[in-house]
Amino acid sequence: MENYMILTFGTFISCMINIIILFQFIEERNEPKFNDRFIYKLMKTASLLMVVAVNGLGQPVLNIVIWIILFSFINNYLYQNNNKKFIYRIFEVPVLILILSVCETVGVEMLDYILLKFQIHNIQPIMIKSMEITFSKLVVLIFYYLVITRLWREDFTVKYTITQCLIQIIIILFSMANLAVIIVVIPKITSKTEHILILINIGCILFADLYFLYLARFVEENNQLKVKLRLLEQQSLLQYEFYDEQKEKYNESIKILHDVDKHLNMIEVMYQASEHKTALTYAKEIGKMLIPLSLEDYTNNPILNVILNDKKRIAIYHKIKFNLEIGIVDLSFMEPIEVTTIFGNLLDNAIDACDMVSGDRFIKMKLDKYHDFTVINITNSTVPIEKWHHGKPVSKKGKNHGIGLLNVENVIKKYNGSMVLEEENRIFSCKIIFN
Repeated sequence: MENYMILTFGTFISCMINIIILFQFIEERNEPKFNDRFIYKLMKTASLLMVVAVNGLGQPVLNIVIWIILFSFINNYLYQNNNKKFIYRIFEVPVLILILSVCETVGVEMLDYILLKFQIHNIQPIMIKSMEITFSKLVVLIFYYLVITRLWREDFTVKYTITQCLIQIIIILFSMANLAVIIVVIPKITSKTEHILILINIGCILFADLYFLYLARFVEENNQLKVKLRLLEQQSLLQYEFYDEQKEKYNESIKILHDVDKHLNMIEVMYQASEHKTALTYAKEIGKMLIPLSLEDYTNNPILNVILNDKKRIAIYHKIKFNLEIGIVDLSFMEPIEVTTIFGNLLDNAIDACDMVSGDRFIKMKLDKYHDFTVINITNSTVPIEKWHHGKPVSKKGKNHGIGLLNVENVIKKYNGSMVLEEENRIFSCKIIFN
């Protein structure tokens, strides 16, 4: 009875570690389909109880099959990722489970080799089984956090520092040293109390490894978020400077246009005085002064008008077709700087994408109102986008590229809007809806 309880405890720890890893893997790559967190907590608890029960049957093949079926169901029906091919989502979890199974086998073989190499005998079978579980889980943790999380990830812009790697290596070496001591001491232990204490020590080692390996990764990701926050602040400052510049241009144009009547009256006076040459020269000077201010009137929003004219000028310079279809839309619910953030960033991204295309290059923007919704739809030619992360394309330009899109998202969230990014047949589209 006591041995059965010890074995059940070891199986419980083994299954819990695997479940924690699998849910981490799924949640890092996908988004929950449902808002109710209780559903996911219930599923995690039910999954643990189910796999512990199946493990207790002692059927390795059945065990792996149940794991694959269960977590494939969880991955595909409780989580979603619209930017990942369905066939890829079907196979990613089974492949990970098979990799973890191989790691467990390697751990068991390592222990058997160590016991044989150092001629360590006289160990109770239940203790050998507990040690096998420990070694197999240790190999799983090492391989997952040091290899899989680095090579098999969605966002390659996240960099791992030397400090993080050193911390993880120290944690692993400390655990291996503890296990080495336990292996040496186990043959000399005879009392049940000492056996139980050893098992508790083994369990603590595994949970400590799991906690500190995850913590090291979490700390590094937190540092990456701090860097991203600083970049967001810098980008916001640049965006504000751009807005301030456009506002100044607009105010300057208002000042000049305000004096147009005076200039026309002056020209009329010159003609009446028969000073034709002077009037002609004066008119040409006024014309030169007004050329930079000749803006097409697309909307009733002055800042957006300046932005659209500015981006159209840049697009034409880059030999990009620039087409606008704008209805009667009221953007007064947004601050001027927010209008600049959304349209400035999205059109800049569209121009950058077109610059990478060798053939037909175009940008088409639609802005209109449908019932109670304000809809922005920007499409542009692009090269095929190979990688996506949480619904956004992963740029090849480096880890700092794409910060502007985060600022756009923040503005959209502020007004309870939604944004969908898609790419199909070398055409990138951005759809934004405000209610």
